Amino acid sequence: MEIALAALGERLGLEVFGDGTRVVRAVSSPDEPREDALCVVWDERLQLPAEVPVLASRGAFSPGRDGLISERPREVLPRLLAFFAPPVPDRRGTHPAAVVAEDAVVDAEAWVGPHAVVGAGTVIEKRARVEAGAYIGAGCRVGEGTLVEPRAVLLDNTRVGKNCILHSGCVLGCDGFGFLPSAEGLVKIPQIGGVVIGDAVEIGACSTVDRGTLGDTVVGDGTKIDNHVQVGHNVRIGRFCILCSMSGIAGSSVLEDGVTLSVQAGVTDHVRIGRGAVLAARSGVTNDIPAGAVMSGFPARPHGTAKRAQMLAAELPELFKRLRRLERALKDAGEGAKREEEIHGD
Repeated sequence: MEIALAALGERLGLEVFGDGTRVVRAVSSPDEPREDALCVVWDERLQLPAEVPVLASRGAFSPGRDGLISERPREVLPRLLAFFAPPVPDRRGTHPAAVVAEDAVVDAEAWVGPHAVVGAGTVIEKRARVEAGAYIGAGCRVGEGTLVEPRAVLLDNTRVGKNCILHSGCVLGCDGFGFLPSAEGLVKIPQIGGVVIGDAVEIGACSTVDRGTLGDTVVGDGTKIDNHVQVGHNVRIGRFCILCSMSGIAGSSVLEDGVTLSVQAGVTDHVRIGRGAVLAARSGVTNDIPAGAVMSGFPARPHGTAKRAQMLAAELPELFKRLRRLERALKDAGEGAKREEEIHGD
């Protein structure tokens, strides 16, 4: 891929600064700038060699610098990277090594790769891609334009919307973790529900979404789930939520629209997290969280309160020393007063 700055600016709707005929062949990082690659910069304090072309705000340019002007370069970056990304192979049909049930419906414009499995009654919609080694169980639906990467697993009764990305190794529709204690031990509770994934959802590698015990586990439109995330049975996740790596949600909890779970945040069962709330890294949610709250710590509490508690905790050793000194001083004063009373008493 190579393109002149003027042509690239026209595609992105950006103004050219300097030589518009200059050709760029890639996008580079500020850590590894290249003369033949466009470097996206949103910190004007960053010093780059003058010969490196940049996509930056107007204030970052000086005479001799070539590039494209945007007052919001960070927002342009996804479109720029998409332009230089390798093209998606236009594959259609079913590979001879795939296993597709007789009553499954695979659209003529969809693709089912080698050694992929598509179960009974499953529907693979237009332009969906089921890559090599993926497993789609019975009664599933893979929506238009959705990508199921190699080794991803959709177990029975999992329905996925349009334009989703299911990364390698994710498992949707596995058993919820449900057991009933009894005199004979732990009795497994059958999980007979399903999973419903909305449109434009992304689910990372090695993440799991359990099917419901009764009813469905639901992930709303536009939600993005990182790698190694656990979503328990009958959880309901709203639209445009962000679940970062190693976070987990126990059964039957509800995340309203726009909730963010940072790295290693944990949510207990049967709680509700309000719209737009943010859980900081390693937060532990044990009760309902109001809309818009920013919480941290365990148990999760308002972030300002948690920070103050951490600051005080750091001072505990010194406070303990001061307390011991005060105790000794009080003890010495008490003993002194007692001796003086004894002397005067005599």
